[in-house]
Amino acid sequence: MYEEFDLLAFLLGLPLAIVIIAIVFFTMRRIGKKRRWFDERYYKIHEKARSLSWTVTTITILIVWMIIIFMEGPRLAFFMMTAIWVIHMISYAIGSFIASRSN
Repeated sequence: MYEEFDLLAFLLGLPLAIVIIAIVFFTMRRIGKKRRWFDERYYKIHEKARSLSWTVTTITILIVWMIIIFMEGPRLAFFMMTAIWVIHMISYAIGSFIASRSN
């Protein structure tokens, strides 16, 4: 099953990728602050985008969950999707709690 998967390359490449992503993120953040990219309009656009993305993700999880139930039954994939759904909803609850406390 893992004949073509190089675990050593993955384990070496993953931390390297995380470091590169962090460097790019902080560099772009610094440039963006100097050029005033992150104004109120930026935050409103991204707030609406996250809201739409949340809705699409919720619907997608539910559709995939139903497909897994019909195709495979209650096996590992079903329980993994259930865990993703629970984490998704718990994070929403925590986020709404934090947002309601700050407003």
